Amino acid sequence: MLFRSCDVGRLKELCARLKPQAEKAGVKLTFLPFIVKAVVGALKKHPVLNSALDETTNELVTRRYYHLGIAASTDRGLMVPVVKDADRRSILDIAREIDRVSSAAREGTIASEDLSGSTFTITSLGTQGGLFATPVLNFPEGGILGVHQIKQRPVVRDGQIVVGEIMLLSLSFDHRIVDGHVGAAFAYDIIAYLENPDLLFLEMT
Repeated sequence: MLFRSCDVGRLKELCARLKPQAEKAGVKLTFLPFIVKAVVGALKKHPVLNSALDETTNELVTRRYYHLGIAASTDRGLMVPVVKDADRRSILDIAREIDRVSSAAREGTIASEDLSGSTFTITSLGTQGGLFATPVLNFPEGGILGVHQIKQRPVVRDGQIVVGEIMLLSLSFDHRIVDGHVGAAFAYDIIAYLENPDLLFLEMT
């Protein structure tokens, strides 16, 4: 289990700049598609986080596809709709797909195939998630990322105390397959993408 803070000021500015263009395309742009892309980028660098332990054969199965579960609270309880092939989708396409599967989950019309096959899960703790929370693994996945509310906090930049847009991240992983130092490196790669979102566009496919 890891807890880390992340200054998403640049991401917030980028999202605000892109929102008008997204709205013209009929898309409500949030931070979540960028987080999805950041997770995919980090999974490519640390493929063990995109793997699962086959308990019947005691073999580690590494998936070469990136199907990200997006935990959603519904009247029927917590559900995990899946954005398939997130590595092949644009930011706008990810936003559309998140909206589609999340809306279907809340309305109770989601298809079974949209609730299965995830290789890694992201869960947003929302405004009532508290300061920290421990996300529970979506078995048989190797890890899950908890995303907490963004709050303004003092940070030091170039020797000066300024206001930062700080988001807390919590990462749970299966210690049978993920060593602590690998989990930490994975978390720091996600943070690097979120603090410097231009890197997402440099590496995006």
